[in-house]
Amino acid sequence: MKTYGIGIIGAGFMGKTHTYNYVNLPLYYDGMPFKTKLVGICNRTLSKAERLKEDFGYEFATSNYMDLLERDDIDIIDVCTPNIVHHEQIIRSLKAKKHVYADKPICITDDEADDIVSEAESSGVVHQVAFHNRFYPAVRKIKILMEENFIGKPVSFRVVYYHSSNLNPNKFRGWRQSMKESGGGVLFDMGSHAIDIVYYCLGEYDRMSMESVILFPERPDAEGNMVKIDTEDHVLINAKMKNGALGTIEVSKIIVGSNDDLDIELYGTEGAIRYSLMNPGFLRVYDSRDPQTPLGGSRGYKAVEVLNNDPDSQSNFPGPRFNVAWLRGHLGSQYNFLKSVHENKQAVPSLKSGAYIQKIMNKLYRVSGKEEWISV
Repeated sequence: MKTYGIGIIGAGFMGKTHTYNYVNLPLYYDGMPFKTKLVGICNRTLSKAERLKEDFGYEFATSNYMDLLERDDIDIIDVCTPNIVHHEQIIRSLKAKKHVYADKPICITDDEADDIVSEAESSGVVHQVAFHNRFYPAVRKIKILMEENFIGKPVSFRVVYYHSSNLNPNKFRGWRQSMKESGGGVLFDMGSHAIDIVYYCLGEYDRMSMESVILFPERPDAEGNMVKIDTEDHVLINAKMKNGALGTIEVSKIIVGSNDDLDIELYGTEGAIRYSLMNPGFLRVYDSRDPQTPLGGSRGYKAVEVLNNDPDSQSNFPGPRFNVAWLRGHLGSQYNFLKSVHENKQAVPSLKSGAYIQKIMNKLYRVSGKEEWISV
C-alpha cells in the first residue's frame, strides 16, 4: 500500500489541525487505499515544531522549510503559515515537485496569484486550497440540491460569517491586524471562505461592491505601545452572480455573541435552503411544491438530518446518527486532497480556484468605500 510522506510548514493552530487529521483519517475513512506518514514539521520558532514532533511522532523538526523540500521521503507539503509567506512557500514546493495543500488565502497580490497558477499548471503535481467549509456533509448536500435545481431559479442569497474576537480594544495587535504582515483583514481571513461558499453553491460572480469598518484604529502591541491598525474588522459585500442571483456577504470579527457563525441562505423560485455551522448536522429546506391544503398541508421549512453521512466514508466511526464537529470539514477536505493525489487527478478546489477568490478580494479592496461595483 502506498504511503505518502507529509511535511507541514507552520506549527500553529492550523498546523495542529492538519496534523490531527492526517493521524486520524483512517478512523473516519475505513479501508483507505493509502497511508500517510508524518515526516517533517517546520516552524520559525523551532521549539513549537519540536513540541509537535514529540506529541504526534514526526520524524524531525526544523526551522527551515527548505529542509522539507529536499527530502525524497516527503511527497506532500502542507502550508499553514501567515499569508505573507504563502506565495514563496507554495512556489518553491511546486518547483520541488511536491503535492501542495495550502491554507487560504494562497497569496497577497494578483501577480502572485498568476505566478502560482502558472507554476501549478506546469508542475504536474496535485494541489488544493483548504476551503474546508465545502466538505461538511450538509454543505455537500446543499451542492447536490442546487445541482438538482431544488430551489428552482436562484433569486437571492445571504451568507454571513461572524466572530467576536476583535471586540476587545485591549487585544494585542497580531500579524492578522497588520496589512504589512497579512495583506488583508477579515476579508482575507474569513471572507475568503464566505466568498468561496457562494461560488461553490451558485457559480461565478458577475459584479460586486464592498464597504468595510475598522472598529478600533489603534491597539496595543506586545510591548503595550499603541500602534495603528490598518486591517478591517467587518465587511459588507453586495454581489450579483452570473446566474442572476443577487445577495449579500457579511463577514465580521466584531459581532457580539457570535462564535463561529457561518450561515448560508439560498432562495429560488421554487424553494429555499438554510444552513448554520453552529448546527452543522442539519439543513432547513423549503419546497413550495409541497401541498398547502388542508390546513397548511405539509408546506413549511423541514429539517434534513445529514449529520455524519459522508459519501466518501465507509467507516462506522463516529456513525451517521451522531452530529458533526468542527474538524469534520477539515477531515473531508484533507481526505479529498489525498484521494486526488492517490488517483493522480487534480483536486477541487485547486490553487486556480484560490487565485480566483484572491483576485476578487483584491478588487473589492480597491473599491471599498467608493460606492463602486467591480466586474469579476
